[in-house]
Amino acid sequence: MRAVIAVNNLGFIGLGDKLLWNNKEDLNHFKELTLNQTLLVGYNTYQGLPVLKNRKLIIDKREEFILEVDWCIGGKKTYEKYCKFFTELHISHINDNSIGDVGFPLLNELNKDCEIFNYHF
Repeated sequence: MRAVIAVNNLGFIGLGDKLLWNNKEDLNHFKELTLNQTLLVGYNTYQGLPVLKNRKLIIDKREEFILEVDWCIGGKKTYEKYCKFFTELHISHINDNSIGDVGFPLLNELNKDCEIFNYHF
């Protein structure tokens, strides 16, 4: 499973169930990565998502693991739960200083073989 996440200069990934910023380059990058793929998303993050055309969304179930997906797209608790299964982690660093209430996840159990890709927008 691959994962994609965006984080700003202050280490925030969101405010409630929404992104803090609207970065067109990052959104296009997200679309390019995830188009025609199956995406795993936590319930709260799902509530804040716009319609994601040409992608299948599967909402995480807290009591079990769902591994038949292409991408994990958050939120924080979902990243933390599944990080041991990540084979790739795509991190978008957003040049933004907004204050959020959801920080970058603790990836203490990140798969040691996970390849990390960093992008700057």
